Amino acid sequence: MIKLIATDMDGTLLDSNKNINPEFNKILNTLKEKEIIFAAISGRDLISLKHAFKDIKEDIIFASNNGNFIVYKDKVLFENYIEKEELNCILPTIRKNAKHFTIYCTKDGVYSESLFPLIAGLKFGLKVKFVKDITRINSNIIKISTFGKQKMINRSLNDLKPFEDRFMITPSGSTCFDICKVGGHKGQGIKILQDLYNIKFEETMVFGDHMNDIEMMDFAYFSHAMENAEKEVKERARFIAKTNDENGVIEAIKKHVLENYSYSYN
Repeated sequence: MIKLIATDMDGTLLDSNKNINPEFNKILNTLKEKEIIFAAISGRDLISLKHAFKDIKEDIIFASNNGNFIVYKDKVLFENYIEKEELNCILPTIRKNAKHFTIYCTKDGVYSESLFPLIAGLKFGLKVKFVKDITRINSNIIKISTFGKQKMINRSLNDLKPFEDRFMITPSGSTCFDICKVGGHKGQGIKILQDLYNIKFEETMVFGDHMNDIEMMDFAYFSHAMENAEKEVKERARFIAKTNDENGVIEAIKKHVLENYSYSYN
């Protein structure tokens, strides 16, 4: 019996126009009646994640910043931030390669040391605050995100390789990557929820499409890669859902959870 369903957002629950199918509200209501927990687990910051569900009325667990900041009804369930000394260690490399294309996510806002992300963020409804020196803000940094042209991304990732034993550095899109505290991936976020609510591996269902979803596939028996997912994600998942533009998440939940369909265990 499924007790926890967790889904990525962009490329997974959201269609290509960044919309949630109107039927999803009804699905959530049914899940609530069956006492099945639903979590949105995303690389998005909390504000952006909540905005995506602004028209949804039912209870949702928000596991933002790749599961490094988890909130339910404004109560913080888990927070995993980058310590100041670690931030100071990696900052010179980030500034050298991508100062104008990097944002710093905290639990209460998004910051940048450049004006460009402030303008670019408006396109996605993301309010970015400008600061001259990110180390001087009072809030802890939960996630760092860099975006831009492929050449710059590749150069940045190459220069960041010496830090891979101290940070979780993961591509989160074709032209962007995230930096979190080491071990700070979505799989950890799923494990936190399983421990909090006493939910087993075989009672968990997850959905994802990109490389920052890949660890999550190891923490749920009912692991789903979208048909539009990266090859590596499909190889790690047990099941394939329809594409995000075919309501793959909704269709899988309807068929395999709400219509009393049972999977056969391997």
